[in-house]
Amino acid sequence: MTTVTSEAGSKPAKPAVGLVGESDEGPGSGYCPARPVLGREAEPAIRPAAVQYKQFRTVDAQAARRFFAGAYQPGWRISGLTTHAAMSHRRSDAGLLTVDEVMIQGRSTLEISASDTIVVVQPRAGSLSVAGGPLATTDFPILVAHGMSCVLHCNSARFDVIKVEAEALQRVAADWHSSLGQQTRFLNWRPRSRAAVRAWHRALDYVVATLTSADTAAQPRIAAGMANLVAGALLECYPSNLTEHDPASDLALPETLKEAVSFIHRHAAEDIGINEVAAAVHLTPRAVQYLFRRQLDTTPTEYMRRVRLSRAHQELMTATTPGSTVTEIAQRWGFAHTGRFAVLYRQTYGQSPHTTLRQQAASS
Repeated sequence: MTTVTSEAGSKPAKPAVGLVGESDEGPGSGYCPARPVLGREAEPAIRPAAVQYKQFRTVDAQAARRFFAGAYQPGWRISGLTTHAAMSHRRSDAGLLTVDEVMIQGRSTLEISASDTIVVVQPRAGSLSVAGGPLATTDFPILVAHGMSCVLHCNSARFDVIKVEAEALQRVAADWHSSLGQQTRFLNWRPRSRAAVRAWHRALDYVVATLTSADTAAQPRIAAGMANLVAGALLECYPSNLTEHDPASDLALPETLKEAVSFIHRHAAEDIGINEVAAAVHLTPRAVQYLFRRQLDTTPTEYMRRVRLSRAHQELMTATTPGSTVTEIAQRWGFAHTGRFAVLYRQTYGQSPHTTLRQQAASS
């Protein structure tokens, strides 16, 4: 049995009311639009609802596969569903931002392709793990952004899917960096710190509570602001090409450390190590180690590795030369052993470097 409803409040609308045909989600999505149902205290409004609410439920595996293929672009692939396994999906759509509440009974696998839309999967209950990565917990948001894709293994999982259009992210990034001359790209699917994750959760909880309130459907300015809030929280939570150089521009850090960081970024493609960094800032290697540990909670060697891995990732995503190989790019950035590079790359970006290179070749 499959049930489709649409609504504009926090409670489901009556199934037979307001279904007027297929929405712009596409003919296979299973979604239908409806006039918003206002909350008890909300004032009626002639203008369209600022938030659209759509719901889909099924116990049919084939219907679930069609639904996921149409509800996301590019379509997600779900496999491994057992017979009569229940699946439910409730979407709050505010234009540049959508928040989906998803529940899948039993075991299944979700294949999520990379796209220009930024997607975060936030586990809520059950078991959810990233193929080739760690078991996801409720305090571990999973980022799927441009140049990234992932495979999720679900076991009676309940999770949120937060989707932000690149336009919203770019707008917020431009507000922070008035001289921004490049597209914002996330560099790593792992959050920057536990504090950043806590801030993300606070922002997400507020956004979910706001969007699921029936009154928000009649408050377009509030609804529109949610996309900016989520975009800002993402930029704070995950490393991007806007934050890669942050240590060198942080006024609170010692000048010597900023010089060391700047030296590493300028000479990342060269054969440098801690001795060269120490000589550049007129300190002993031990003093440089202490500075990085105390101020950045890492070592100079690990910081250099992260910078080089980021540069290799950027090159893999933008490779235009025919015949470019992972080995060639890895060696250019100081990774002599391709196998170790591939392991580190997968741990950082959630997929193999060969997959990133193939995706770039296919899109060019």
